[in-house]
Amino acid sequence: MAKNKKVVSIESRIPELKKYRKKRLVRHLILLIGFFVLLILATLYFLSPVSKVETIYVSGNRELTEQDVRSDSGVQKGDYMIATNNKNVAEQLEKNKMIKKAVVEKSGLRAIKIRITEYKTIGYEPKDGFYYEILENGELLLERARKFPIGNRVLFFNFKNDDVLKDMVKEWKELPTSVQNAVSEIHLKPVKSDSEHILLYMNDGNQVTATIHGFADKMSYYPSISAQLNNGQKGVIDLEVGAYFESYYKKKQEKEKADSE
Repeated sequence: MAKNKKVVSIESRIPELKKYRKKRLVRHLILLIGFFVLLILATLYFLSPVSKVETIYVSGNRELTEQDVRSDSGVQKGDYMIATNNKNVAEQLEKNKMIKKAVVEKSGLRAIKIRITEYKTIGYEPKDGFYYEILENGELLLERARKFPIGNRVLFFNFKNDDVLKDMVKEWKELPTSVQNAVSEIHLKPVKSDSEHILLYMNDGNQVTATIHGFADKMSYYPSISAQLNNGQKGVIDLEVGAYFESYYKKKQEKEKADSE
């Protein structure tokens, strides 16, 4: 009897096993169909124009053209949107010496927005008939030549990409705007006792000799110093040690006397 009960018990479970197997088969079939549907949809997406970059918007550029920025980004029309990594594109843009910061975003289905912040151009270095930008971070862009400078920015002479230029730019940025606007040219003229000796040509006709270290503190007093000069009196203001003025007329007399001896 016990043996018959055991056989009946197993047979009674057969329909349940069949039902379980059927459910399992249906579930696998649904997953398989779902996979192929997703594969088909993905294929259709990548084959359609919707998957590709159609427009690249650029904002924040001043010195750089929109085409410059698009070219530096590495993103082109027709690239796959899904393959465009915002962070990587921003890092690529920031390799440009003129770009301080770049922000890249995807907009809608087919547009890329690029917003940049440029380093400001504070002046130019004339070389061989061209003008090369000097940026607020002390970088001299020798690979970017202009036939004419833009705006009334100061001209630098005899500088190169090194710490001396960076020191000069750092001091320059600390000057009040009114004093910056009074300077026409800055010449680096090293002497035996001072490798950072500079000569400035002022828009009012005066000249200033100084050294780069501590230049901003001393030069900030230039308006009050020049205001104390007699009307029409022009000459050289020496700011290297204290403040000393020598008129062009006196210098001319001394030169004539030296030549006659």
